[in-house]
Amino acid sequence: MEQPLYEYRDTQPALKWMIVIVGIGMFAMAIFMPNDPTAPPALMWGLRFFLLFFSVLTIVVTPDVRLRAFADHLEIRYGLTKLISFNLDYGKITKIEAVTYNPLKDFGGWGIKSGGGKWKGWMAYTASISNKALAIETTEKKYLLGCNNPEEAETMLRNAAGIK
Repeated sequence: MEQPLYEYRDTQPALKWMIVIVGIGMFAMAIFMPNDPTAPPALMWGLRFFLLFFSVLTIVVTPDVRLRAFADHLEIRYGLTKLISFNLDYGKITKIEAVTYNPLKDFGGWGIKSGGGKWKGWMAYTASISNKALAIETTEKKYLLGCNNPEEAETMLRNAAGIK
């Protein structure tokens, strides 16, 4: 297995584990919820399905951004389970820079969001509750990766990608 030249991980452990505990709690509620004989069965099963669906969704998209720079590409993974994963070839990257943004105003919050206003066409993947991010523009898409130390990530990724 190829070792990365550089790895950056941005996570807030307290937030991450709080979200995981909430997800596990919703899952437990769905499984162990007692049947109410006076409630319609469709309502009870609908509530169970709702709790199960959102407990799994909560755990899958728990905020966690991981950047790994290899010799020929950049690997980006999001979420605790790393189901959201994509690679960017260095030849397609046109710009990498540390930026400041307003998560609420520009993207409507944290998580996986599509931007508006000056960030129209950008996809944001944020794990840290901050206003700092790493902006990566490619020939195909634009990505905003929320992180606590984007300057460090920018320097390392520019060196790995050979971008000045």
